[in-house]
Amino acid sequence: MALDKMNQAILNQLKSNSRKTWQMIGKEVHLTGQAVAARVQQMEDQGVISGYTIRQDQLARHFITVFMESTDFSSFEAFLNTHSSVENAYKVTGEGCYHLVFIAQSNADIEPFLDALLQYGRCKVLSTIRRVK
Repeated sequence: MALDKMNQAILNQLKSNSRKTWQMIGKEVHLTGQAVAARVQQMEDQGVISGYTIRQDQLARHFITVFMESTDFSSFEAFLNTHSSVENAYKVTGEGCYHLVFIAQSNADIEPFLDALLQYGRCKVLSTIRRVK
């Protein structure tokens, strides 16, 4: 879906603070609160907005590239859905089969997940040091 300038402006407002009221966003983009709510609902229905999240920047983030050793993708994806620490999972082309974002309270929290991951293939892990932006 192509976004018009108004929907893009609403998205930018939500990205900066997803807790803003429709009225607050409306003041910024020169629409009524009702019009903002209708546009947000339309973008949700069309899949442009697929959810709202809370980010905890103090948590350790690990970027995991998974190299599958089988083609049992559905079992692997079901495995991922059982782990709430997997913040995002993408099936990719190029290097690896999947790219995961794993969040943890500490670096030690990732080890049990990596051990369980071995049944599906091998992986490469990159860990964050600090947030830059």
